Amino acid sequence: MTHDGMTVIDTIRLPLDGANEYIVQWRERAGKVSRAPGFRSARMHRATSADAPLPLVMVAEWDSVAARDAALRDSAFRASARAAGAKAEVVGSEYRVAAEYRSAVHSDGPGITFVNVFELPAEHFEEFLAHWRTRAELMSAAPGFRDNRLHRALDPAARYTAVNVAHWDSAAAWRSATENPAFQRRLAAAPGFATAHPQLYEVVAGFPAEDR
Repeated sequence: MTHDGMTVIDTIRLPLDGANEYIVQWRERAGKVSRAPGFRSARMHRATSADAPLPLVMVAEWDSVAARDAALRDSAFRASARAAGAKAEVVGSEYRVAAEYRSAVHSDGPGITFVNVFELPAEHFEEFLAHWRTRAELMSAAPGFRDNRLHRALDPAARYTAVNVAHWDSAAAWRSATENPAFQRRLAAAPGFATAHPQLYEVVAGFPAEDR
């Protein structure tokens, strides 16, 4: 399954004591652009582990790159983003959904988000996708699974060619699924050209407000 629109994914490295301030500033900026034409949703995720290499991950969905660019032309917004970025290392890119799995069972509650960013040569993406599907199909049948999207960078030179964003009922459900011997065998067969950076996250701010 493919997905229309465009997704922006930012990974954010910053000192632990700067995360709260960054989230507050992001919420203010996102609140402004959330009213712009073409905006769909935005979520700021915070790692559940205090020593995570990527403590924050932002995922925003837009109708198009042009809609996003038009919304961010505001000079005050750009100044605020530059000020926040001076205190953090932000690596971001634009993506389209290359594959998606969804559970037929609806679950309520905030749940947990699993984000895995991959560094790999852009020319090997299709081979990577085939291996990823074998694991994703197995995980999508596990108890507690909600949905999973693999995003492909629009820019072949992006640092993270692929980003996997999945939602689960709980961290325990996700861990139980990853401990499945069948999953571990498929994981061991993954190509060596891809470097993964997996982490569990909680949503700490989002627009629309009712978004997960």
